[in-house]
Amino acid sequence: MKTFFRSMHGRLFLILLLGIVLSVIGTVVVSHSRQHEIFDRVRAQHLSAEIAELVETLRQISPAEREEFLREPHGLGIRGEMLFAAATSVLERDELLEEVLRRRLEEVVVAAEQPSRRACGDAEKRWRWRMPAPPQCQRVFLTLSDSSVLALTIPVPPMRPEAFPKPVWGAVLLFALCIGLLAWLVARIATRPLRQLADAADRLDISRAGEVLPEQGTNEVRVATRAFNRMQQRIFDDVRERTGMLAAITHDLQTPLTRMRLRLEKLPDETLRNKLVGDMQAMQQMLQEGLELARSLDSSEEKQLLDLDSLLDSLCSDAAEAGQQVEYNEHTPVQLKVYPLALRRSLSNLLDNAVKYGQRAEVSLRREGNQCHIVIRDFGSGIAPELLEKVFTPFFRIEHSRSRETGGTGLGLSIARNIVLRHGGELTLRNHPAGGLEARVVLPLM
Repeated sequence: MKTFFRSMHGRLFLILLLGIVLSVIGTVVVSHSRQHEIFDRVRAQHLSAEIAELVETLRQISPAEREEFLREPHGLGIRGEMLFAAATSVLERDELLEEVLRRRLEEVVVAAEQPSRRACGDAEKRWRWRMPAPPQCQRVFLTLSDSSVLALTIPVPPMRPEAFPKPVWGAVLLFALCIGLLAWLVARIATRPLRQLADAADRLDISRAGEVLPEQGTNEVRVATRAFNRMQQRIFDDVRERTGMLAAITHDLQTPLTRMRLRLEKLPDETLRNKLVGDMQAMQQMLQEGLELARSLDSSEEKQLLDLDSLLDSLCSDAAEAGQQVEYNEHTPVQLKVYPLALRRSLSNLLDNAVKYGQRAEVSLRREGNQCHIVIRDFGSGIAPELLEKVFTPFFRIEHSRSRETGGTGLGLSIARNIVLRHGGELTLRNHPAGGLEARVVLPLM
């Protein structure tokens, strides 16, 4: 989950989802408050009409009849009583109701309280059987033209909840789920070209022209795809030109070197002849490995399905028959598509190095998820940790542990890594805790 929200897909999804959901909640809140305002205004208009009618009736009857008249509930459940003292101070005024009543009853002094359950009194008991919850009540004090005070108790049914009702939250949740699905789809569509570019970069093979990505999507994505295709082609052209030049030079030098060697064989001084022939052989070997290096970067070989376990078993058996101490300890049946000759050359170089510099070698093959791991361990003295990466540089040599008398040119590991990289794999070295050097090759099975 943490990785998802760190990705562009996850962040776009989160931004879209939160933005839309917060906008919807804000809209619902504003709409809910607006409904409250409309409810208050409509109620004030209806209530003012009922109160005005009640006051007009009181004006037409005698003071003795007023008490009996007010005992009975009137429109909207209004009850009243006559006071012979001025109204007490109102703590929280209902300004909207006061404004509407003053327009209808110009000669009457109005004081209205906000709805309060504490002011409901006996009206709460009378309303309880009709309502699922006790009603709120408010008090309205009217000072009539004859200075008498009319106190009205008005039930307010619970038609205006303070919090959002459950159906509203259910609708918001359902809407959020739909928006979440839409946001995920939009984020996926927006990031798909980036995933395609990343996959194409992972599949990039400098030894052969890669598949051209289709230019589709938005203008920005088309520009990025077009730039990637051009970059891919330039890399391939550059590597092909460089490797072709290296292969041509090493190949063309073979003929003059052969002629020089034939002429050296005719020298009368045997000591000088042997030294010059030895130098000539070293040059020819370096040229041959230079040619192998060029081939490791560029090859016309086609991929084929290969039994990796059989290949390693064959290499180890050939080395054992040649008198080398090589053991293939851990077998695992693994089949994958590879460049057979190139991969054989890479593993053979690693095995030869292990035997040459570590006396004997142990080989193992394991499968872990979508990868296979080849481990070739020798029992030599290992190399310094700071040189574990440098030894892959072409023509790099470790003079003390791997002298020139062994015949190495410093290209074996470079060739091996180039071939492994062409297969989308990884080649690393590490010093084994029990001694010796360990070469680990990781190849993808897909």
